Amino acid sequence: MINEPSLTQLGSWRLTAVLNVTVETWIGNAAAVLSSVWGAVTRRAQQSGYSRTAVYTHARRVVHAVASEQAGGISYHALWQENERLKVENAALWQAWSDAEDLSEAKQRDLAGSGCAMGLSLSQIVTLFAIVLPLGAGPSRAVVGRWVQAAAAQAGRLLVVLDRACQARGRVRCLDDIFLPPEPVVMAIEPHSMAWMAGQRGPDRRGERWCEVLTNWPGLEHVIADGGQGLERGVKLAHGARGAQGEAAETVSRQAMTMGLDVLHTQRARERVFQRQWKHAERQRETASQADAKVARDKRQGRDPRGVSGVAGRAWRKAERLCNQAENAPEAVPQLAAALSWCDAKGRL
Repeated sequence: MINEPSLTQLGSWRLTAVLNVTVETWIGNAAAVLSSVWGAVTRRAQQSGYSRTAVYTHARRVVHAVASEQAGGISYHALWQENERLKVENAALWQAWSDAEDLSEAKQRDLAGSGCAMGLSLSQIVTLFAIVLPLGAGPSRAVVGRWVQAAAAQAGRLLVVLDRACQARGRVRCLDDIFLPPEPVVMAIEPHSMAWMAGQRGPDRRGERWCEVLTNWPGLEHVIADGGQGLERGVKLAHGARGAQGEAAETVSRQAMTMGLDVLHTQRARERVFQRQWKHAERQRETASQADAKVARDKRQGRDPRGVSGVAGRAWRKAERLCNQAENAPEAVPQLAAALSWCDAKGRL
């Protein structure tokens, strides 16, 4: 049994001395300890010139090395390589952190513009600067506001170029108008990406106004809207203006611009249809009830009720047919919902 030295005894042991010990000395010192012969450690210490503590340390490390080699675990060489790799990675991370900590004014401007574009307020952007930068080194709210305005002006100039490049590629648009008194806002959405393509305020929502909006997309082929009269007239005017431009322009679509009802208004129209069917059936039942009352009155007064009875019978048959139609109409709701959905049960568009 090897008596391991304490930490205090090992404290004076220098690593440089350990690395300079020959293999024969390591094995000899370990053999003296492992022989368990009385006085062997003392004689070995005198022969090798090392202290008894050093001899015990060598023996412990030799035993540990042999046990590790036989265990078949990760080798010392692999551990050394992994340690070197981690040291290099750690140094690179510290360098990246030092670069990130020293935010130049140009980087601060970029951060302010990007934060505003993502929906952060000026106060939130100032708070982020206060977290990242040293105390008192962050920009004020007024400075951030000027940076954001400059970024917005620069982005506006770039968007003009991007809009011209993208407008000719538009094929489908969803159009609608919202009301912000005193003027309406005409809006356009690209249905697949849900990108906001237009949002112009006033002065009205007549066909001429919608025609001005639609002429920005010379390749437009289909419009999805709520079926308003202004929108329909705007589509017709835009289609006529496109034909007047001639076929020489490559960006102008050669297909006729079609128009369809959007899903929201289709669902709302479905509810109105159901209500109208039930109201029609109720009115027919009232008409049939009035015909029955007239037949009963004629019988009480002794008049021939056969003509009125035929009218009442036809009225009841019509009322029954309308009630059946109103009751069967909700069965079509699942089919309509499946037809109006964007994706099927497997997630396909």
